Amino acid sequence: MKKLVIFDFDGTIADSMWTWDALGRETLEEKGLSPLLDYESVIRTMSVPDFSRFLAEKYPSLSPADELMAQWHNKMVYNYLNRVGLKEGIVEFLEHLKKSGVTVYLASATRYDVLIQAVKHFGLEKYFDYILTEECVGATKREPKIYLMCAQRAGCNLEDVYLFEDAAHAVKTAKSIGIKVCALSDYSMRAHVDEIKATADMYIDDFTNIEGLKKFIEE
Repeated sequence: MKKLVIFDFDGTIADSMWTWDALGRETLEEKGLSPLLDYESVIRTMSVPDFSRFLAEKYPSLSPADELMAQWHNKMVYNYLNRVGLKEGIVEFLEHLKKSGVTVYLASATRYDVLIQAVKHFGLEKYFDYILTEECVGATKREPKIYLMCAQRAGCNLEDVYLFEDAAHAVKTAKSIGIKVCALSDYSMRAHVDEIKATADMYIDDFTNIEGLKKFIEE
């Protein structure tokens, strides 16, 4: 029976959501503009491209949304290389999967050319058999397309696919099509912990419990 393990990147493998969340706030500070009072609640309801359009419309003196996105992607490359670390135990778990011969994919919302620099910086490229992004798929993780494409490419039935993910909407999407989900604790999803725990098959703080993770995938 062939199994596929899919990992999200930001907030799951990398402890990086805090840097993504800070992009808009830092942009406003750099431009000397008044802060967005409901910043935290707003970013939780939007994708990064949507948020860039929102800020560009709310603050006309800012760059257009596409230029903001370009600036933010450049900042994220810097952040990945200088400010971001990995979730505890992830390298050891990836090493276990590689030695076990399990097919491992990376499925991320981050733009591919930015993501691949982070993957290479952390020396993780060797662990992934395939890397797919929302940009490549043309759909967000609020839709099942990215997971269906992964399963089809790997030649796996959905019941043999295991996802590691931190975002509530992605956990919900994967579960809706029969994928088993292990959810990662991340500060960015703290308001959705109860929802995530109720939806996911497993909930963990990090990847240090290798035996528990092995049992999850062997089910």
